[in-house]
Amino acid sequence: MPYRFELVSLALPADCPPESVPPAVGRLILLAWPGMSRAQLLDRARRLDMRASLRVQPGIEADGLTQFRLALSFADESFELTVHVRRVRRRRRGARRQKPSLPPARDIRQQNLF
Repeated sequence: MPYRFELVSLALPADCPPESVPPAVGRLILLAWPGMSRAQLLDRARRLDMRASLRVQPGIEADGLTQFRLALSFADESFELTVHVRRVRRRRRGARRQKPSLPPARDIRQQNLF
């Protein structure tokens, strides 16, 4: 049975300080949310004029999580993120269309935190 992948979290590589994150990658991180699909993540990267490539890392973590390496290329730069995803079994298609995962509502008062 085919699976789909659901985003759990994005992380920086262990050797990368948070200060070194380019602004374009920071915008992508802000646009991501838990529960987003792989296609939605790649679409957000494409909208920010980035070329994205997901490569699976060997091994399965606790709770059935899988680790991917997200390689982003943009404006003569490149950057890598670690993506933790959960494999979710696809349901049989029923008569009703399933609602897509949408970004959570953002609180206007917290905009200056990012």
